[in-house]
Amino acid sequence: MTGRISARRVGLGLAALATSAVMAVAASAADAAVYNNIPSPLPGNFASIGFAATSTTQFGGEIQLAGIPKQNPTVSVEVVMSDWACESGSWNADNCSSPKHKKFKVPMTVSLYEVGNLSTPIATATKTAKIPYRPSAEPAHCSGEFAGTWYDEATNECFNGSLSDFVAKLHVTGKLPSTLIVTVSYPTTTVPSQSLNVAISEPSEHTLGLGSDPTKELFLDSSWSEMYCEGATDVGTFGGSEGECWEGDQPVIAVHTN
Repeated sequence: MTGRISARRVGLGLAALATSAVMAVAASAADAAVYNNIPSPLPGNFASIGFAATSTTQFGGEIQLAGIPKQNPTVSVEVVMSDWACESGSWNADNCSSPKHKKFKVPMTVSLYEVGNLSTPIATATKTAKIPYRPSAEPAHCSGEFAGTWYDEATNECFNGSLSDFVAKLHVTGKLPSTLIVTVSYPTTTVPSQSLNVAISEPSEHTLGLGSDPTKELFLDSSWSEMYCEGATDVGTFGGSEGECWEGDQPVIAVHTN
């Protein structure tokens, strides 16, 4: 599948998950975790799907929740993004520069669908996320073929993208299905958002800690046929990838209910 973007340009070969910071799930103590594909601690970056680069407008996966589905729940969905945007310069020009703590805003829409009915979501919510720009290039640590990447001290690796998250809260009317399709969408109308990607994990990374992934198919809306499996008939509309060409990759998300 050529749609996925490499997690990093190169690694420097030390432990990939050493002591990087833990990303907290923004859920209250009363919330119950029902699915978690976010590892702790996080690596410096994941492979990812860039909407602008792949002509994609919606992307997600099917998940199986742990526990008993609830009636009329509020569902908190945490989504991990891989950001390649620089406040000035760009990652592909090797001159990325970003002041610490500088962020940009993007309206992020999360939708929940019942399996077998992709025409209308059972719940949807839009959250204006504040996304940190990726760190500046660090030529002292990442030079030569690594030029333009930022340096992760925790893992001694050089990355093009950096991880951040946002949490959207959705209100479901009726019973929450135990199997859901969860998607994210966002506009790519600004320069920073054109370098914003949805983080994905591969089965070999063993990130799944709660719930299950019942299918190797992903769900998306893209005008680029290579986002779908060979022979797919729903290119350009929201639907399944129609095959296992994604090999079990999943968006990096966590779900809580109250």
